[in-house]
Amino acid sequence: MLGIGMPELIVIAVIALIVIGPDKLPDLAKTLGRILGELKKATNEFKETMDVESKLTEVKKAFDGINEKDIVDKAEAVNEHENIETSSASPGDDMDDKCDDKSDIEKEVSKGITKDEKG
Repeated sequence: MLGIGMPELIVIAVIALIVIGPDKLPDLAKTLGRILGELKKATNEFKETMDVESKLTEVKKAFDGINEKDIVDKAEAVNEHENIETSSASPGDDMDDKCDDKSDIEKEVSKGITKDEKG
């Protein structure tokens, strides 16, 4: 404790008793005790806040990593799906064959456009 042993503490207590006086010394000790207690409490709260913030940062990084992984996985799945669709169509197909590969919704939309253009 800063190199202060029992003899040094006794000397400090005697000097404090002489300088402050026996009437005010107990009040001063109580006040110093309260101040030190509040300082210790504030220090502990600060440490807890820093611990919570560091844990929150770790959790946020973990979620960011998960989100990035999900995005990459979805992008890869879409690319694979597009590659499968393009590789399934042979290069010599005409437009009629490509129209047959369209979904029902795309067929309906294309029929509606051609009717509007004619009428």
